[in-house]
Amino acid sequence: MPPTTAGSGRKTGKRSGTSRVPRPREAVRDYDGLFKALLEANPKDTLRLLCGVEVDEAVVIVDGPTEINRKRSMHMDKVFAALATDGIVDIHHIEVQVQRTADFQVRMVGYWVGLADKYDESKHRIHQTVIWPDGGGYPGSFQRDCLSLDYRVVNVPEDLDPEEVLRTPLAPLALWSTRRPPDVVERVADRIAAQTDPEQRLVQTEMSLLAAEDIARHIVTALRSRGMRFNLAETEVGREIAEENLNLGREEGRQEGRQEGCEEGLVRSMTLFLQSRFGEFAGLEDLARKLVADDHAANVARVLSGASLEELRKS
Repeated sequence: MPPTTAGSGRKTGKRSGTSRVPRPREAVRDYDGLFKALLEANPKDTLRLLCGVEVDEAVVIVDGPTEINRKRSMHMDKVFAALATDGIVDIHHIEVQVQRTADFQVRMVGYWVGLADKYDESKHRIHQTVIWPDGGGYPGSFQRDCLSLDYRVVNVPEDLDPEEVLRTPLAPLALWSTRRPPDVVERVADRIAAQTDPEQRLVQTEMSLLAAEDIARHIVTALRSRGMRFNLAETEVGREIAEENLNLGREEGRQEGRQEGCEEGLVRSMTLFLQSRFGEFAGLEDLARKLVADDHAANVARVLSGASLEELRKS
């Protein structure tokens, strides 16, 4: 079991640290959803790597309820029910938490009570695991008065073995490790490129783009080198890049203080949009100038909505 020592608590925001790309509030929900989607698609790897449970091939794993109906609805991130051949059912509740909050450990107690209320037979065993993607989580023990609750804690940067993670579909988590190998980007990109399920490929890509900014940029380059062209409009990071580039173009125009300067800024913005979508190609800057001259705002929307390079050239 990974160590459960607490790190320094982070009090502001779901994403933190100077090396991270700032995320808008909406991306926080996407981040939690991405983790859930990754775990759902890979239950046995999840239980083995994150919950410390070696699952026998004969064990059947099904999704458990994530909503407990009580006086106040309580939503858990992920619940797996592992049905063994001996009739024992292990209930694994997994909670993903990036920010320390004052009520978090009390919520864990509430989750346990809700699960115990639903799974009240002697054959049911309840296990709880909290995943801290950025580390710095609470220790896995809560005590108050006569109540005591212990749960498993996984601080991703310190506790996970990146080599072991890289051998599984959970490979993007290795990008957060403080012990990541030098070739981690290439190996994660290989994993993503080999993924045959388009939805899971997008999930793994988006998870990777939430890593530190310099790593995320290398991931994009590595995926392009493998022939992958993903629609920027499908990813939160892509939308952020679009907004940043548009603002950059406007700012360059303001700094120049002339119409020519504004146009050059917009051309640079459009060039970055196109480069992000299609990589380098012949006539990149010429096409950018044409799209800016025709209708900059409308053509930005077309690029982000998935228009092909041929369609953009014909416009």
